[in-house]
Amino acid sequence: MESDLDRGSLWGDLLIVALVVLAAAGLFSQIELNEWLFASTRRWEALQVDELPAVLVVLATGLGWFAWRRYRDARAEVRKRQVAEARLEALLLENRRLAQQYLRAQEAERKSLARELHDELGQYLNAIKTDAVSIQDRLDAAQSQAVSAIIRHTDHLHAVVRDLIRELRPVALDELGLQAALEHYLDHCQRRMPRTRMSVTLNGDLDSLGELLNLAIYRLTQEALTNVSRHAQAGHVAVRVSRSGPPVEAADAVTFNISDDGRGADLIQTHAGLGLIGMRERVEMLGGLWRVTTGPGQGFSLFARIPVSIQGAMP
Repeated sequence: MESDLDRGSLWGDLLIVALVVLAAAGLFSQIELNEWLFASTRRWEALQVDELPAVLVVLATGLGWFAWRRYRDARAEVRKRQVAEARLEALLLENRRLAQQYLRAQEAERKSLARELHDELGQYLNAIKTDAVSIQDRLDAAQSQAVSAIIRHTDHLHAVVRDLIRELRPVALDELGLQAALEHYLDHCQRRMPRTRMSVTLNGDLDSLGELLNLAIYRLTQEALTNVSRHAQAGHVAVRVSRSGPPVEAADAVTFNISDDGRGADLIQTHAGLGLIGMRERVEMLGGLWRVTTGPGQGFSLFARIPVSIQGAMP
């Protein structure tokens, strides 16, 4: 179907043609173009040059027909392209919806696994340690040393389980909100990277974003700082998470930025890892903007801006 804009353009073009024809008719009636052409071409009567106006009329008619055919074909092609773009947009929306469902299922599975680790394995490790401590005082030196080793191994396993639970599902995120969870995780990262100075800025209301956005920001922070600890060799990392406005604003969005002064990378020669691809897909799935800025020796900067939907802002 033709849009109103297309119809307006068509009638506008026809009006221009009509005005030009009328102006040409008035002009030629004043300068008597036909008489002038007849007088100028009488000497070449044998060559039938005086029939040139008729030939020009036929040529103009043919060119007009040719232009109309091309115009009709072009409009048909534009309509096909519009239909294809509409279908592509629908497919992209469907793909985004499926990706959101997959993410919800993935996070639900992680939450269930973290709960099982905490309730089952964590509790049994505590019980093993409690039993070992209770019998340690009743044993001789050699046996007490063996029990001490059991207690140390239990403490180590308990720390490993605690880290796994933190990676699978941050407890603070469910209990205290995004800001407290980020502060707790960033403090943990600072202890894990004592040689890297970390500056943190958390602005705005970050505790009413909804579960999907909470998890997205937390996972972005996790992945980004994991990359810093593994690859960046940075002396300073700046973390900034801010919300642009109150929840009632239509343009409400969360801005996420992590940058370091490490060795950087050449994204042209180096393919993006699965971590970066997953981060980009997570942001784009929520309708956000994703940008990576880096270069050899120029550090690494990750930027994301994710809109906060009014309907899904509150948990």
